[in-house]
Amino acid sequence: MIFDTNLLIKHIRKGQNVASRAIIPMPVVGELKAFAIKSDWGVQKVIFMNSLFNMFPLVEITEELTEIYAQVDSYSQGKLKGSPLPLGVSSRNMGKNDLWIATTALYFDMELHTTDNDFDHLINFGLKLIKHQP
Repeated sequence: MIFDTNLLIKHIRKGQNVASRAIIPMPVVGELKAFAIKSDWGVQKVIFMNSLFNMFPLVEITEELTEIYAQVDSYSQGKLKGSPLPLGVSSRNMGKNDLWIATTALYFDMELHTTDNDFDHLINFGLKLIKHQP
């Protein structure tokens, strides 16, 4: 499974461990570190955050991921030939980090856990999306 940044922030704030079978995309690592700085997290939270980075595999952005990234971005904007957006779903520009997070979940065929709606339109593209309460 893959956790979106918002869920890991929630776990770190509460000092809760996460599932034992997870990977963390590198954009999530960057977002978490930036959030820690901007939120002035104390030493305990930063140590806990770093322990998550040591506990789970971190997934780098690689050449293999770029093809899926291009497809997800094109699909999200309604411009992927042969894969139109479903009726009633409008095109959107996803945040670049969200694109990489979704790409990683699709590449590894893993569930993406999140609390927000940024990935909802990708269910029709094959994303296994698990929504949690904020």
